[in-house]
Amino acid sequence: MFKQVTIIGPGLLGASLVLAIRKKHLAEKIVVWARSDKSAQDALDQLPVDRVEKNPSASVEGSNFVILCTPVETINSILSSIVGELKQGCLVTDVGSVKGRVCGEASDLFKNRNACFIGSHPMAGSEKSGMAHASENLFLNRPCIITPEDEESSEQIKVLKLFWEKLGMQNIIMTPEIHDRQLSEISHLPHLISSTLAHSLSEKTDDARSMCGQGLRDTVRIAGGSPELWTGIIQQNQANVLSSLEKFQTSMEKVRSYISQNNFDGLREFLETGANFQKEINK
Repeated sequence: MFKQVTIIGPGLLGASLVLAIRKKHLAEKIVVWARSDKSAQDALDQLPVDRVEKNPSASVEGSNFVILCTPVETINSILSSIVGELKQGCLVTDVGSVKGRVCGEASDLFKNRNACFIGSHPMAGSEKSGMAHASENLFLNRPCIITPEDEESSEQIKVLKLFWEKLGMQNIIMTPEIHDRQLSEISHLPHLISSTLAHSLSEKTDDARSMCGQGLRDTVRIAGGSPELWTGIIQQNQANVLSSLEKFQTSMEKVRSYISQNNFDGLREFLETGANFQKEINK
């Protein structure tokens, strides 16, 4: 699909993209930008790349496609540093899990430019982070949300959709605003709930390790995600996350009321609603 692709940030998603692009033969050359000497050397040693750069501007020279795989709070500053070096017709996307601020600022930044930015969010992460956990199959059979600001770049949207499809993903198109509102409920809130449970039990580590079943391990699994990464995500989507927390608190108050008032018929209905939701999303 592309003569040269640049991956900015060889973490879990970035490194997995390198492996998947190489496996699917989607680019003649792959260039990676890495911030530190160690990650640059690791990329050279562990990934099938043609070149590794430590200067963002140098990494995008000659590329037809650029994918930013850095924490969400860094994306706009990196875009500012590379936009003047982009090749004419270059398509730029990101993999961040918050889109409103990124896409809004990118729309202004790319105005009257010969390159195009369209946001992406491949729903293919893991509680594990870093290049060492990368997989060429990370994106298979997962959804990818694409968040164009307008329809002016319809041809580039088609190219971006085709790229994610070739990695085995199913595309969903929505506005950045709808994306952030929905992701606060189905992604950001679950992480906070998992982390809150883990935090509330943190003084019981020894007992939990020796006595718990798989249920607790399943429930707190995503709490193992990078605290730095998730702090940035929550900060970028603060208003939507607060709204989602309020809805969750309403459900918590409801279940507490059922138990305290010996309303176990109400509790049973509450649990049935939860069980039905679990079955629906796992069909």
